[in-house]
Amino acid sequence: MAEVVAVCISTVKGVPKKEVTEIEVRKDHGIVDDAHAGNWHRQISLLGDESVEKMRKTLPGLKHGAFAENIVTK
Repeated sequence: MAEVVAVCISTVKGVPKKEVTEIEVRKDHGIVDDAHAGNWHRQISLLGDESVEKMRKTLPGLKHGAFAENIVTK
């Protein structure tokens, strides 16, 4: 079964997102208070934690949100 391991947002595009404890998702909008929300094609970004873990072998201090992902799953 899939598991959400982190949720992240940023208020500005082009910067890493910060991990938060919860998010609010709105239909046809995306994540409330996230810079990528709105009426366009990239409202929410998903990334598997397995991909983050591969990069942590090279960059051990890598935090969730570094790839501008909103939801990290496992």
